[in-house]
Amino acid sequence: MEFTLIAPSKTIFKAGAVEEIDKLVAGYGRRFLIVIDPVFEKNGTLAIVTAAFDKCGIAYTPYLGVVGEPDISYVDECSLQAQEFKCDAVLAIGGGSCVDVGKAAAGVITNGLPVKDYLEYVGTGRKVEKPPLPLIAVPTTAGTGAEVTKLAVIGSKKEKFKRSMRDDQLEAKLVIIDPKLCVSAPPKVTAIAGIDAMTHLMEAYATWKATPMTKALALAGLELAGKYLRRAYDDGSDLEAREGMCMASYLGGFAFSNSGLGAAHGLGMAINVYYPVPHGLGVGITLPYVMEINANDNPMLYDEVGKVFAGKSFDKPGEGTTFAIDFIKKLNAHIGIPADLKELGTDKETAVLMGEKCFGTSMTGNPVQLDAKAWGELFLKLI
Repeated sequence: MEFTLIAPSKTIFKAGAVEEIDKLVAGYGRRFLIVIDPVFEKNGTLAIVTAAFDKCGIAYTPYLGVVGEPDISYVDECSLQAQEFKCDAVLAIGGGSCVDVGKAAAGVITNGLPVKDYLEYVGTGRKVEKPPLPLIAVPTTAGTGAEVTKLAVIGSKKEKFKRSMRDDQLEAKLVIIDPKLCVSAPPKVTAIAGIDAMTHLMEAYATWKATPMTKALALAGLELAGKYLRRAYDDGSDLEAREGMCMASYLGGFAFSNSGLGAAHGLGMAINVYYPVPHGLGVGITLPYVMEINANDNPMLYDEVGKVFAGKSFDKPGEGTTFAIDFIKKLNAHIGIPADLKELGTDKETAVLMGEKCFGTSMTGNPVQLDAKAWGELFLKLI
């Protein structure tokens, strides 16, 4: 057996941790680029952070330009802003988009613009040679796991792509998980982020690249997500559910960063190329269909997952897998994740193109490998 495990240098998991931000980031830098979701300027979180920084003499320049999915323009803009301010550290506060933009910027600031050069498949093959600026990641949604991964997923609305900047050095130096920051997330955001976390965990568990370590992490996270996602969606103030989903998201990011993902993510990326829908929505829609394809090849693939979802053992091999697939379908229906792509108005030509565009690193990890025609036929089924 042989594998490598990549993890952040330090993680702090504590409700209310953001109120101690000045103490927690001490020693990581004196001039911070703060990449923060505009929502957290409006609700006062940015003011808490800047007041703490002012108190201890840390200089900062906020970037509030991240809106929706992470775009190459956001990374290049905030990187230039950081270079002009002579930043020596990056603090990213927000959902996966903010964390990925901050993560990519930390690498680009020291290695040179533009970020597109570093992206897989569409870039020039440029590498992260110089150490990135120290990154402190503070997630505010329980979904992407971006705070614990070694990659930043960046897209382009103009050029219609979404690809990864990937390097072990992009791992955050410090992760601060404060479940209280998730309480303000509305049900729709909770659902989309939560099913993204569930998909990370499911694919990290099922991929042929999984190791005993990543399978254990993924299964533990699946148990948490199975228990708490519905509760967090139904009652956003349920702090126990928020804590459970924060841990599930963290375990998912930890697992897939080391094992890779699967076809639901490849298909979700293809959807994002053509439609400006949240990433979690795309992978959530496709997850049960991918699970069915994988289970047709290996009927017992998700038996252990079914066991943790049901909280019991099953009498016959394959029954746990059937339960797991049905569980995801019912969960999606409860939290408002559509069962198809009809709402997008996708035509047959685009469906076929999405089948061709879904190939990338995620697809290579799926336990069942299909060609573009077969994936296109799945998209045709969904429209």
